[in-house]
Amino acid sequence: MIIGQELVNPQARRRALIRIWVASVLMLAAIIMGVLSWMRDESAVLIVTSSPNGGEVVLNFRPTGAKTNAYISDLPADSVIVTLREDGFRPVPHEQRIRLQAGDTTRLAFFMQPIVRGDQRELSRADGAPYKWQWKYVEINSDPPGAQVIIDDVPTGLMTPANFVFDRGLHHLQAHWPNGAKSYKNVIVERSSTQPSILFRPATYIQPDE
Repeated sequence: MIIGQELVNPQARRRALIRIWVASVLMLAAIIMGVLSWMRDESAVLIVTSSPNGGEVVLNFRPTGAKTNAYISDLPADSVIVTLREDGFRPVPHEQRIRLQAGDTTRLAFFMQPIVRGDQRELSRADGAPYKWQWKYVEINSDPPGAQVIIDDVPTGLMTPANFVFDRGLHHLQAHWPNGAKSYKNVIVERSSTQPSILFRPATYIQPDE
């Protein structure tokens, strides 16, 4: 029977097994690539400072709501145009174009120059609608001020008081004072929650009586 011979043909069976094997290998490779992409840190951190501080950070002509000094996390690795805006001031330089690298922290500094009467130069653009950021704006203070802020074991290079933008989730915060005193807090940031400020105070220890 011709049909019966085709069903038991060793070459046809071998070709069918090869196709199944190739499809399985490709599927396994796709799963592995997906897992590796999920495990790899694809986000970047941007730290923007200014003198004096208080300028709103604008990314790609869209306001972020974060004011300098600002620590902005969970940014995509991409090219970005960064500038500041504040009533009565002009950022110097006018804007900075940078490339954010995945897993890296990029630091930018601006000088906020008071606008003098008669200065008709164009100010920094902020004509785009704000992004629907999934971040939370938080102000971090300390008593006494001047503590170094460390977020998720990464030194930010900023001292209290400072403004930060957090992505959602659990974050470990540290404040280190120049005299060696330290303080720690764990904070859960949610979009629906309101946590306008965090205050650090150095841990105190009472010397036991001998």
